[in-house]
Amino acid sequence: MKKRILTVISLLLALTSFCGAIYLGQRQQVERGSILIKTPSNEISVSLSDLPLTKVEGETINKKGEVKKISAQGYEVAYIPSLAGADKYTEISVYSDDEYHADISANELLADVNKAWIILEEESPRLIVFGDTDSKRNVKNVVRIEIK
Repeated sequence: MKKRILTVISLLLALTSFCGAIYLGQRQQVERGSILIKTPSNEISVSLSDLPLTKVEGETINKKGEVKKISAQGYEVAYIPSLAGADKYTEISVYSDDEYHADISANELLADVNKAWIILEEESPRLIVFGDTDSKRNVKNVVRIEIK
């Protein structure tokens, strides 16, 4: 009985290791200090130091009603499609280095251009969506933006 349990545990560990290796191997590597911007027809790497950053100030509110003040340098997400030459789009997906992502619709950005920002926190890019109580859309360590 103990041998069977040890065998099952060993197989599960091997399977987990195999799946982890596949997952890590598929992650997109991006040069530090840059963000990869993908469209259906184009892919460019943009250096954060080349972006015209502006002062970003505002507050985020989580579902519990807790307010966090934001004061940083950043770039408006609404202007990112123009960096990659995308005229029309329906959604922007922002990905972290561990493939976590959040989506922002074009309608949201058109309704309020100042709603979503890529800000720099200790030289690490982060997505901030003002006026959104869903803190899952605050993505840290942004490495890729896909325009769909």
